[in-house]
Amino acid sequence: MVVKSIGRAAFDAVYESNADVVYRTALYYSGNHHAAEEITQTVFLKLYINMEHVNMKVVRSWLITTAKYAALNYNRDSLREIPTEETVVKKEYVESLEDGYIKKLREKEYQELAGNIFAELYRVNERWYDAVTITYFLEKPQKEVAEIMGISLEVLHGILYRAKQWIRKNYAEEFAYLNDA
Repeated sequence: MVVKSIGRAAFDAVYESNADVVYRTALYYSGNHHAAEEITQTVFLKLYINMEHVNMKVVRSWLITTAKYAALNYNRDSLREIPTEETVVKKEYVESLEDGYIKKLREKEYQELAGNIFAELYRVNERWYDAVTITYFLEKPQKEVAEIMGISLEVLHGILYRAKQWIRKNYAEEFAYLNDA
């Protein structure tokens, strides 16, 4: 049943009984307290403007659904925002030159280790090399990799498993050394 006019008292009663659930729904889907407050306000404004078109028997469902989609739209739109100088928070911690240098050295050592692993993997077994490279570096789905290599998906899983075991067996010490350094 659609009610033509519910009046201010009825609107206030709907607000009082549903404001908390609308806020919690908006907070759940947006993950942001301030956005949830704004979404709650917007949802009730929409209700007030469109209350003659809303079935008051299912107003709670309408409010929750509207809050959910408003929060999802907020998340989608916030990803498209371009931060300006005013909105960018300055970094509190400034990395020292020594820390930056050590970080770059460690990254270089990891790259060298990865290069050594892949060179040796290619020398030991080209199929392992192909499977690992296509799956993990080209980020192709395993089903597609199996088709490219002309093997079944189960065989690909076996190849990847054996390649990982070989890498762990032969390079665990070097990797542990880099992590401890």
